[in-house]
Amino acid sequence: MKFDRSVKREIAYVSIGTLLLTAAEIGVFFALGAYTAKVLYGAILSASAGILNFFLLAVTVTRALSYPPEEEAAAKGLLKLSRISRMFFLLAALAVGAILFNWISTLITIFFPRVIIGVRAVAVKREAPALQVYTGEADEPGEPDEPVEPEEPAETDGENPIKKGSEDDGTDENRI
Repeated sequence: MKFDRSVKREIAYVSIGTLLLTAAEIGVFFALGAYTAKVLYGAILSASAGILNFFLLAVTVTRALSYPPEEEAAAKGLLKLSRISRMFFLLAALAVGAILFNWISTLITIFFPRVIIGVRAVAVKREAPALQVYTGEADEPGEPDEPVEPEEPAETDGENPIKKGSEDDGTDENRI
């Protein structure tokens, strides 16, 4: 299976970000004097499970997008099956980490990929170029863009729509 360049980049962002946050978490445990080998092993297990979960998500979405449009139901079934199996995998990793290793480091670290994805989404949204108004006409190369003029409001029957319901027309709508 061949990944798109943007998918590879997102996998790298999530992996590197998760590893950095895991190192910071271990550093906090060390600074608090609570560092043990079980903290390290729980964090490594949980970080590995989170990164693998994101990778498997990328594989599944890439595979589902390769389905032809007439097999949309099969693609949705694949996505649903993948989500259920990945959630069971994460629960199993959490259970193993909580039983054999430090449950706090295991539990905290499992959320790091989600944090990185959220931060990345905000960063990408800020980098997005400003939206341009589509005029419906194809631009010729080299021609400057013409500003789009707003349409004139529809003509009314001589009534000012802003004054409608005011004290002048005899209704009590706007009276205090």
